[in-house]
Amino acid sequence: MDQETAKKLYEEGGIFIFLGVPEGTEFGIDMKSWNTGEKFRGVKMIPPGLHYIFFSAVSSIGDTAPRSGFFHNFKKSEIYVKKWDRENECVSSEAISETEIVGLKDNIRVLDNFLGPYPYDILDKWKNLTSNITDALVQRLTPISGYIQSALELESCSDADRPRGKKTAEENSVSESLNLTKQSKRLRLSDGIEENLLPKLKPKEGTELE
Repeated sequence: MDQETAKKLYEEGGIFIFLGVPEGTEFGIDMKSWNTGEKFRGVKMIPPGLHYIFFSAVSSIGDTAPRSGFFHNFKKSEIYVKKWDRENECVSSEAISETEIVGLKDNIRVLDNFLGPYPYDILDKWKNLTSNITDALVQRLTPISGYIQSALELESCSDADRPRGKKTAEENSVSESLNLTKQSKRLRLSDGIEENLLPKLKPKEGTELE
């Protein structure tokens, strides 16, 4: 890429600033992903249009969490800022103050060395994939939380609501008629009872569609 083209892309492209991301986190945009380095603060020169930003927390022993991500339609020269939530290992729900955003914009030249360039080698493929996706469609298919998960997050019921196994009258009758000893008595679970013993799970709040 020649200098003139790079300069134009820098001035007209969007910037995604991602603050506080731990080193080694899997991060990606559209069809490319990397593991972040110590200096990572985001991506620059993002072409105007719809893009998918995704990430996965990585543990100290290299285990990678399920992927999460979100769509964002970048406007010309837009600066979009998010923070990392270390406790929950995801994007923070904390709102970015206007003062902080203005401060980042004023120091964008200093921040430039900490921003990776958008991978333009995948742009044509990405445009072909997303050319028919509208903002309305993205909104309709995105969960209430605003983040798309690669694995459904489920919540179990409380211990008080957890079903307990019980013998049925029929099973007691069979056991007595066979005169089984206490040591050999076992609860034989029918399909229905097994179903009742399974924990009651529901999608985590915010992961459902509107």
